[in-house]
Amino acid sequence: MMKQYSLRKRLVVGTWLLLIVALLPPYLYFDKTLRRDVLLEAKARAAEDVDTTYWLLREHPRFPSYRHLNAWVTELSRRTGTRITYIVDGHVLADSDVPFERLSTLEDHANRPEVVEARTGALGTDVRFSATLGKDLIYAARKVDGIAGLDPGTLRLALPLSVVHDRLDRMEKGLVWAFLFSLMASGALGLVVTRPLLRGMETMAMAAQAIGQGEYGRRIRDIPGRELRPLAHAINGMAHNIEQHLHQLNEQKGRLEAVFNGMHEGVMVLDAAGRIESMNRALTAMFTGIGNKLGATPLEATMKPELQRMVDEMLVSPNARGTSMQTDLGEGRAFEISLVPFRDASGQRMVLVFHDISEREKLERIRRDFVANVSHELKTPLTSIKGYAETLLEAPPASRDQMSAFLRTILKNANHMTKMVNSLLVLARSEHKGDKVALTGVDAAEVLRQTVRELEPVALRKEITLENGVGATPLVVLADRDGLVEVFRNLLDNAIKYSPPQTRVAVSATAADGRVTLCVSDQGPGIPEKSRERIFERFYRLDRDGDGTKNGSAGLGLAICRRIVMSHGGDIWVESPLDAATRTGAAFFVMLFSPRPEDEGLDGNGAGLDGGGADGTDADDAGPNDDGQDGDRGTPTVLHAAAPAPVSAPEADASGPGVPHDAGTDGPGGPPRSA
Repeated sequence: MMKQYSLRKRLVVGTWLLLIVALLPPYLYFDKTLRRDVLLEAKARAAEDVDTTYWLLREHPRFPSYRHLNAWVTELSRRTGTRITYIVDGHVLADSDVPFERLSTLEDHANRPEVVEARTGALGTDVRFSATLGKDLIYAARKVDGIAGLDPGTLRLALPLSVVHDRLDRMEKGLVWAFLFSLMASGALGLVVTRPLLRGMETMAMAAQAIGQGEYGRRIRDIPGRELRPLAHAINGMAHNIEQHLHQLNEQKGRLEAVFNGMHEGVMVLDAAGRIESMNRALTAMFTGIGNKLGATPLEATMKPELQRMVDEMLVSPNARGTSMQTDLGEGRAFEISLVPFRDASGQRMVLVFHDISEREKLERIRRDFVANVSHELKTPLTSIKGYAETLLEAPPASRDQMSAFLRTILKNANHMTKMVNSLLVLARSEHKGDKVALTGVDAAEVLRQTVRELEPVALRKEITLENGVGATPLVVLADRDGLVEVFRNLLDNAIKYSPPQTRVAVSATAADGRVTLCVSDQGPGIPEKSRERIFERFYRLDRDGDGTKNGSAGLGLAICRRIVMSHGGDIWVESPLDAATRTGAAFFVMLFSPRPEDEGLDGNGAGLDGGGADGTDADDAGPNDDGQDGDRGTPTVLHAAAPAPVSAPEADASGPGVPHDAGTDGPGGPPRSA
């Protein structure tokens, strides 16, 4: 991989290469030209010097001998810096650089180029290395014809070429230094000029890097040059677009997460490997500890092999379609799981939606139980009525007393069915009203006192003492008066019914923090712990000692109480046993809210309360005869399903006092406590 260089280095090196390319050819050209011109100039000087020497030699007196000539040329050479040689027929007779005694040892110069050329009468020149002196010389020679008493020969003058070379070297060195200075100056200038550009580019690079790391609000403000302005604008525009898209994605993600986490259904998303990728809050609430199962399989998260098997089959199937399954997780929890496959770039994936159908299954079970219980409760009295009626028709008894007993049994069973149907109507009406019940300020103490007065005859008949601990102080609560009467009648009637003779049933009330709590307690056999919650279910009855006998109850009274209290926004519960030693006694508590002063119809002192009749009773209340009979004539009541007020007969879990009890007849009876 090629080494990456910085832009600054590339610019400087590029400038240098440009300078080299621009200056090197002229340098080589001028060097060659200069060398040629300097050499020509040196040859011309040598020619001038040889002419000058010839003139001096011609003007000189006659030399006595060649020794004197050698001394003269030696002196002249010292003064002019040139080498002077006199050659006759190839023999050197005088040389300024060679002693006279050694001249005879010099080789023949007749064939020297400049000498050969000079013999023709022209000026002979040559440049070559001198073996005698051991250096390059420029030679110039001319012909001499017998002057100064000398034999005709050739006068040769030689200039050392080193002088020319030195001059050329000095000139070349100057050019090289000038060239190097130009390179250095251009490099320094390039560094200075590119510094702002590089700083701007570094700023752009840092901004682009920051944008790439998620700082989408970062912008390039300092643009180093016009050429980079489009790039800067493009980066800024890209950052703006990314920021806008990211903002939109975050909004969409927030909305999807809100929908995802706001769903009541649990959602599990599986990756292509069939492992949990994500889930919503509803699913973590459904399965304890599943929030730590990211990356696990559905089997590891739910411990349901059948779910894992379906997931595996759908993941490997190329044409898988959505399906669903139901599973029971125990503890009354049931789920319907919808499996929806989808495909993306990673492969086949899946979404699992967990629908909690526990309540639906519970309601379905309650419906089935309700139908079964109603059918069972109606079947028994109907069978009895049918049997006695058929007996009266087919074999009428001769005794009038026996016929009256048959008719009383038929009437008692009919009253029992009437009570149960009326109770069902009250329960259905309260459930239908739900939150639509118009709540007003009601004096709960007065309603409780009225109910105690109504049921005193029933209590006296069983030698049970009713203790009213409420007092005369009004206890104002937000309630529907008729519904409140229904609740207290059921609770007091149950307490009297299940209390042994010569015991007491007490009512009390407390008020604190805007809440009023009313209590009905007895000294009956109590309620087992496992039944404390179930006694408020429809048709639930306690069966003590497994005798399976009945007391005329349909098991709807406490269910009606709970429905009415819940529609008032209150609460109802039971505490039992009250005596830890004997494990007996039960206390039913009803909590209702006190009205605020700004609530309509209240003045804070009970004014405007729904107080009932003149004696504190409601004109529509039927009194203690809760079996639906007229107290004087014993005729059955007529069901009024469309009546606006609750049916006067409470769901008292015992036969009313107006019903004669015949132990020897078919019909309700026995000790079990009813719900």
